[in-house]
Amino acid sequence: MEFDASAGAIAHNAGGRDVNLIVRTILLTVCLAPYLYFGIRDVLHHQQHRPVSFTERLLHLTLGTTLTIVIPHAYLGHFEVVTAGIVLFVLARALDEFVFHRQLAGAETDLHAKTHFGFLIFVVGLMVTNWMERQNLFQ
Repeated sequence: MEFDASAGAIAHNAGGRDVNLIVRTILLTVCLAPYLYFGIRDVLHHQQHRPVSFTERLLHLTLGTTLTIVIPHAYLGHFEVVTAGIVLFVLARALDEFVFHRQLAGAETDLHAKTHFGFLIFVVGLMVTNWMERQNLFQ
């Protein structure tokens, strides 16, 4: 038995699929870019226009922690971990919206809508990437 420590082999062994990690990385990075862009703009907006409470910061910490779990597993193709993480993320994001983001200024509401849409692009991109792998389109 020969040991293969290449990224593709690790992804294949970890995810149970023959993954072309380079193609997957490119597709997911392109799909993640809008969320990162609008997320950074949202953080900057908070710093300049609306400081958040301690409780809201804890919720944002939960969101960030969830993403640090979801994103690497999405790149590696661990769909089960990603699915559970996205459910937790969406629940925390909904709580954030319905508790802390009531009656915000129009600019911040617009920014949040774009951030949500950016995350949806990532989720759909992840679903398409997984479908493409099952169809052996990366070969």
